[in-house]
Amino acid sequence: MSNKPIHLSRRRLLQYGLGIGVASSLSPSLRAATLPQPRIAALDWTAVELIEGVGLTPYAVSDIPSYRQWVVTPSLPAATLELGLRNEPNLELLAQLRPDIMILPFYSPLPESRLQQFGEVIRYPFTLPGKKILSVARDNLQQLGRHLGREAYAQRSITAWQASMTAARQQLAPWQGKRLLLYSFLSPRQVLVMSPNSLFGEVLAYLGLECAWQGSANMWGSAVIGVEQLYPVETDIAIEFMHGERGATRAVPQSGLWQKMPFMQQHNHYQVEGAWMYGGLHAALRFTEQLLHLSGQWHD
Repeated sequence: MSNKPIHLSRRRLLQYGLGIGVASSLSPSLRAATLPQPRIAALDWTAVELIEGVGLTPYAVSDIPSYRQWVVTPSLPAATLELGLRNEPNLELLAQLRPDIMILPFYSPLPESRLQQFGEVIRYPFTLPGKKILSVARDNLQQLGRHLGREAYAQRSITAWQASMTAARQQLAPWQGKRLLLYSFLSPRQVLVMSPNSLFGEVLAYLGLECAWQGSANMWGSAVIGVEQLYPVETDIAIEFMHGERGATRAVPQSGLWQKMPFMQQHNHYQVEGAWMYGGLHAALRFTEQLLHLSGQWHD
């Protein structure tokens, strides 16, 4: 979703009721409540929280099994349709479903011209030059709310998010300045680690905490590194995100190198369920809530 307005066709406007004089005379929240809910396909996982943030539920989602391991929330209803892999959705199924709207990020390699044959296409950025990821995420939600005539829903989500984050910062004040190492195992020898420029790195900064990994990272603020590269990282607390693949890394905790990790010897290593490192406001809040839960177990 760019900063340029995305125009829906006249047919779509009429379908959603946006061209009806009676509906337009109502307040934004009442007007949205009177409109038929569009069938929206989330072709990327962050799109799910955007849809939920404007008070709707996705009609179809890509790679639901992996979503439930890596993202977890917002939870998906059992009736949600499976679209296949995020980078290779089932185009034949999309052609049959004809969703009203498909939402995906700018970085997705999916051909927009092909998708437009099935329905409206809305793209959104994850990062923008000179802007924080959290700021972009907030803008994405506001823009989607405007596109769908659901500004009030989007604003309520943003207001609630801000209040929760402010409260969390106060609760975590005793831990200000702590260095947190955030990672997930990809294999017994590799981990995905978050940097200060990641979504979760920005969350840590907002909460008065620090991101332990200061090495190189990609445009999304993450890096794939060898497990041994974690050893010299100055860390107060290490948090491992679990994604259901622990069976592949079961031997890691028994390895000599792993047992020598400073955070293992200091008993400052914690495991949590998945939280989407490349998400938006909802993912940021989920991670924050995980920190609040863990803070009762932390020690100097």
